Amino acid sequence: MYKIVMDKMCGCAKKDETLHEKWLDKSFATKEEAELEALRLANHANANWCKKHRFYAYEEGDEIRISVEMSCPKEI
Repeated sequence: MYKIVMDKMCGCAKKDETLHEKWLDKSFATKEEAELEALRLANHANANWCKKHRFYAYEEGDEIRISVEMSCPKEI
């Protein structure tokens, strides 16, 4: 079983009521399924949260981790 784990929870992550229900409180049968859902989570975070941070997914053992760059350059 694979899980998605978030390295750091910024304020936006803590406020997102769907985060745990959709992604963090679930186990996935295959690595591919967990990777796909982790990418969806990273895309959701990058598109919908404050845009002060950038989120990306990477594999570590039986976990797909979501990491956050704490300061993200402003878009031009």
